[in-house]
Amino acid sequence: MMKEQELLMPVGTWEMLEAAVKNGANAVYFGVPHWNARGRTEDFSFEDVKAMIEYARSRGVRSFMAMNVLVFERELQELPEFLSQIIALKPDAFIIQDIGLARLIRAICPEQEIHASTQMTLASAEGVNLVKSIGFNRAVLSRELSAKQIAAVKSGTDLEIEVFVHGALCVSYSGQCLTSENFGGRSANRGQCAQSCRLPYRIFVDGKEFTETDAQYLFSTRDLCALPKLEELAEIGVESLKVEGRLKSPEYVAAVTRAYRKALDNISAATSKRGDLGLESSDLEPLEVLFSRGLTTGWLDGDNHQELVNGTFSNHHGLYLGKVVKVERSSVFVTAEKEWLPRPGDGILFEDYRFDVSLGSRLYGAQIVHNAHSKRGDGMRGMGPLLRLDFGYDFDTRKIGRNMDVFRNDSPTLEKELRKTFTDRNQETKRAVNMELSGAVGEPLTLKVWLAAPPLMQGMDKAAEVQSEQILEQAKNAVDPAALEALARKELGGLSATPYELGSLMVHVAGAPFVPGKVLRNLRQSAIQQLGASSLQWKEMNISAANGKKFLQTISAKFAVAAKKSAAAQDPSASLRSAQDDTQKEFGIVHKVAKPVISVLVRNPEQIAALKGLDIDNVIMDFDWGVKYDEPLQQIRELGFKAGMATLRIHKPGENHYLKKILELCPDFALVRNLGSLSILKDSGIPLVGDYSLNAANSASYEWLLDQGLQTIHPSWDLNSTQLFDLLKNIDGSRLELTLHQYMPAFHSEYCAFARSLTTGRRFPECGKICTQHKVEILDHKGERHFLQSDAECRNTLFVGRPQSALKLMPQLRTSGVNHFRLEMLNEDPETVRRKVLIYTQAIRGKVSIEDAIREAGIQEKYGLSEGQLFNESTWQNRKKCD
Repeated sequence: MMKEQELLMPVGTWEMLEAAVKNGANAVYFGVPHWNARGRTEDFSFEDVKAMIEYARSRGVRSFMAMNVLVFERELQELPEFLSQIIALKPDAFIIQDIGLARLIRAICPEQEIHASTQMTLASAEGVNLVKSIGFNRAVLSRELSAKQIAAVKSGTDLEIEVFVHGALCVSYSGQCLTSENFGGRSANRGQCAQSCRLPYRIFVDGKEFTETDAQYLFSTRDLCALPKLEELAEIGVESLKVEGRLKSPEYVAAVTRAYRKALDNISAATSKRGDLGLESSDLEPLEVLFSRGLTTGWLDGDNHQELVNGTFSNHHGLYLGKVVKVERSSVFVTAEKEWLPRPGDGILFEDYRFDVSLGSRLYGAQIVHNAHSKRGDGMRGMGPLLRLDFGYDFDTRKIGRNMDVFRNDSPTLEKELRKTFTDRNQETKRAVNMELSGAVGEPLTLKVWLAAPPLMQGMDKAAEVQSEQILEQAKNAVDPAALEALARKELGGLSATPYELGSLMVHVAGAPFVPGKVLRNLRQSAIQQLGASSLQWKEMNISAANGKKFLQTISAKFAVAAKKSAAAQDPSASLRSAQDDTQKEFGIVHKVAKPVISVLVRNPEQIAALKGLDIDNVIMDFDWGVKYDEPLQQIRELGFKAGMATLRIHKPGENHYLKKILELCPDFALVRNLGSLSILKDSGIPLVGDYSLNAANSASYEWLLDQGLQTIHPSWDLNSTQLFDLLKNIDGSRLELTLHQYMPAFHSEYCAFARSLTTGRRFPECGKICTQHKVEILDHKGERHFLQSDAECRNTLFVGRPQSALKLMPQLRTSGVNHFRLEMLNEDPETVRRKVLIYTQAIRGKVSIEDAIREAGIQEKYGLSEGQLFNESTWQNRKKCD
């Protein structure tokens, strides 16, 4: 028998909690007050959270609190008291993205369980094992892994593994998406995703609009449904199965919980043949009707770029019924694609994306017809059974044409049935409570009750024992043992107002006592009350906000010492000023003398020669698929620069060949972009620097990453300038690198938009390496163009068309101790590369004014120059919540 897997459900409201618990969830997750990573959901109060945790725990369900966002420095310093109060509410675990936050929670309460969020972009066993040292108990893997890759990760770590099995799929790797931030001023890493990927885009190939595709919604993925993969995931040993949807309805939560609970129970009990999960149409029907953009197994079966993105719509469409074949006055005949018959009152959507036509109506009635042929030449001869949809006369069916797609996207009847599963007490799934009643004449009655712990909560059995106040007296008449047991079962089984139902009952009453029903009822009430209190008991937790503050102070002191040492090494006279430095939190004056270190990142070998003779220090190679590194590396060194190689942004099982190439060529340094690569390269002897994709946003994250062997780290692009300088107050600025010029990466995706829109290929090599043959630009809804690029593993990055310049911050950065600066090229020709780099190096070296350099840099850009997120000081407000 397979080990039971945890079914983890989303909660955004109290009703969603009831829907999940009463339909069979093993665990639920919801947002931390004021730190909810789903900005549009209800923000619970402390009292709400306490009640929700107790409600779930009393029913054997675990509660996880999601705080899976990046935390900025000023916030981190203010968190110890807040976190100690949240931990005191006794959640089973926290879901965390930020490394610094995870460390702070561990400092405040070493016993607190923490899970590494999918926002940490963990896609290999090496990455999972690296963060294990922080104290994580579980890793939530990236959604882009196939089942085989999940198996490879699981076999390489002893940490618990959690994977997503149902709900929305993001087109970008979670934690690596800056689309909302760049296009809408709202950070996905701060729980404010604007779903920019769901908007329509136009494609330009080699400068001309490409219209030979149906993919208007080029980046809008279908939804995930892993029901066909559950047995395989169980065999792999995945501990937790997670459902996305804190913004969905409680009815949706009920439907998904019911379907997956039933499937998992059948797998666990081995009651079905392989591939047969015992699910009926009534289990599967609501999964599409209530909310669906079309269901797919996502990446679990590997890449299929044609299947992953429909391209013709991005919103909820529901269950696909078929295509229109005939229209009458108030009836529409549709090819019957599904066996599920729509119900009166259901919402029916008719759509033809080619002509941007979309209309719908409520259904009057539906039936399967076997002979819809009405006249010669109507094109229906030889067709099988059709679905006839009848509407009221107020619906103008003349607007409906043949071959329109038909969807069932709403069902009040279905929702009403699902709602009963968590509002009707008689339908509630309850925990079995076992009882033993004992006693004898001249003694009190004793009632023992106990709950076996759920399989996923072993070691947490709960029990209670109570005695009656009355002493049992001899009955005047003979007592039938069977009648006494029947009475006990009736009175002790009256548990309808509780989360329990009577399991086994043993009656051991000696002699022939008189047992009043009222005594049994009182015993039951007392025992159940005691059992409920026992169920809420929690393990001992050593919670200390003071320890959290001490942890942060230790980090600040460590960086202060390091900053002084660094300053003294760069300026011998700095030691004479050390007494003054002791009272300062910033060491900018000391660092002014340090010569800036300038690195240029190039994305094709032709750009290297353009750097000859320029006043730079390092060149970083970040080449496309199939481009060799050995000759360019030697060329860079011959030009007098240090040569660096950038790792890929993602590290998955079976992708060590690129890292082996780095180890083989032994560049002067490596730019590390993910935790898996950091784990592999940290002991290689190659100097390492960390990129923005590591999402360092606070001093506690910085310290840990530096301790893993990084010499410098680029901060997360979620920080604006105020947050950046807050950070620099508490770290050594000489260990921070900042890119002064780059095309911002909007998202980084396993999905290939080149293959989806320009070919019929499902994956490489079916695509014919189309990405190497054309330059593709994407036009957004604002009329701005962006560049689409692929990397060495065929992953796509959409780069914002207007590059970001941080030159305006140069004086303040220098006085904050920063002396490592980067310039990133994209697809510029060599002449343009040289002009750009020259402008920036002259400004960095102080040979031209910052203002003149910015003006000149803007002239060089095809679509202008942007200041980007660094200069965005606004705070996004959810207007719906503010109303």
